[in-house]
Amino acid sequence: MGYYSRTVDFINVYKNQSAAAQYKRFHVDRTIMKNKPNGVEVINWHYHPHLPRQFVARIPYGRVWGWNGSVITPDNKLLWDVSFEYLHTPKTHPIFQNKLPSISYIPETLAVITSQVSFNYFHWMFDVLPRLELLRKSNLDYDRIVINRGKYFTKENCGFQNESLKLLGISQDKLIECNPETHILAKNLIVSSMAGYSAHVPKNVCQFLRKEFLEKITMRKESKYKRIYISREDSTHRKVLNEEEVFSILKKYGFKLIKLSALSFEEKIKLFYGAEVIVSPHGAGLTNLIFCNPGTKIVEMFTPTYLMPCFHIISNHMDLDYYGLIGEKMPLDESRSNHKDPIVIDIDKLKKTLKLAEIR
Repeated sequence: MGYYSRTVDFINVYKNQSAAAQYKRFHVDRTIMKNKPNGVEVINWHYHPHLPRQFVARIPYGRVWGWNGSVITPDNKLLWDVSFEYLHTPKTHPIFQNKLPSISYIPETLAVITSQVSFNYFHWMFDVLPRLELLRKSNLDYDRIVINRGKYFTKENCGFQNESLKLLGISQDKLIECNPETHILAKNLIVSSMAGYSAHVPKNVCQFLRKEFLEKITMRKESKYKRIYISREDSTHRKVLNEEEVFSILKKYGFKLIKLSALSFEEKIKLFYGAEVIVSPHGAGLTNLIFCNPGTKIVEMFTPTYLMPCFHIISNHMDLDYYGLIGEKMPLDESRSNHKDPIVIDIDKLKKTLKLAEIR
């Protein structure tokens, strides 16, 4: 068993005329960054304005395997670009290290929108759901949709999956969920690309998600939560260690502390839609910036070991007023990866950032 790095490589060699494969590409506009991130210190991010093209392909007699919904071609090769896994290369993909369970044949056309990290709010919104729009644009018919909940799925923390699918009009009977024993052979698989790079979400994806969900929810700009501070105190990592001190300053400016884990998917959308100023440590909760209105002020706080530009890019797409605030350097801790480092905010720099953002 080998692999294809790209789905188009399989399409180019597939010769079975009785069950033709199909491949449709969609242009993605280059990202134009209007402004550099504001802040009291320079953040030197390098952007890749040209994004990979999005695509949809039909794979006759394709297979889906395992917890993460990896895709196998009829000539028994892994499709890497639609079965991508972090911390792996195509050659080290788990499919090559496991004995595959017996095959179950489903004589249907199945659309596959799986992701290794679908349990994560950011990746569910930006890697999984945008594939539904690609399916619509492709005009390819399918019977059911293959999803995966993700290895770290919990009902308590992943209610957003069912809530978002319900709002999009996708019922449970239209879904096939992957598990460790999944090994499905379908009459056809419809597979689609990731929307963009992990830290670089295309503008058309932000627009699709905003339009789809705001159309289905009764929205009001009148909100008692105009200025909000997003706490990660209930998270396992990237907490603000001096949060009490930080919030004591923000409280003087009328901020209210919010823990997003306590809110439903719809409540998160309404919260961000009604906000005028948002201060938050870097985290998946800022995915909801796509629901903010133009001009909303955003202050994103970072650990200096993990400066990801994704939410500045999204703020750029949505015409938000973005400010970055880098925390203090922390002692190295080999027991955790850098992206999990805690955040400590210099209070003087916080005050200067608020002044720069004209938050009074």
